[in-house]
Amino acid sequence: MERPVTPPPAQSPEKVEKARSFCVELFRRMGADLEVEVRESAEAIGVWLKPLDGNQVGLSSALVEAVQALANRAVNPQVEGRKWVNLEVGGFSEDGDPAMKAMAARLAETVRRTRTTVALAPMSARERRQLHIALQDAAGVSTRSEGEGLFRQLLVFPDPAKRVAGGEG
Repeated sequence: MERPVTPPPAQSPEKVEKARSFCVELFRRMGADLEVEVRESAEAIGVWLKPLDGNQVGLSSALVEAVQALANRAVNPQVEGRKWVNLEVGGFSEDGDPAMKAMAARLAETVRRTRTTVALAPMSARERRQLHIALQDAAGVSTRSEGEGLFRQLLVFPDPAKRVAGGEG
């Protein structure tokens, strides 16, 4: 019998500081010259890496994904109360990825129209997070992730109680 997993706390300053200090120290030891900025949402901790002039360490997607996996292990040694750490390169993007926003809008419309849950194929943590964010204000739908590791997927499901002021969202 599976026991329910405790959701992450809405605010977790100790996890935020652990994520920041872990990333700062790891990249320092690698010889990277970059700025690290951290922001917390109810679902996750965002760590943005901004290379500074003269940085000699290439921030390839493979490196960023590897550091993200390590940061998540350091910040979340237990499954209970896990708060996902997401690394991004290039500073905060206030607008997000337009393709992901368009996909989110199509998904929300499909779920509202069909009144059924849509399970997306497994995708990277970064893509799942972008869709969660894009759909957080969408009327009539909610999201959650299920599964572990490579099999973790995003579910978009009807939520008639969720109304957003100003329209469909």
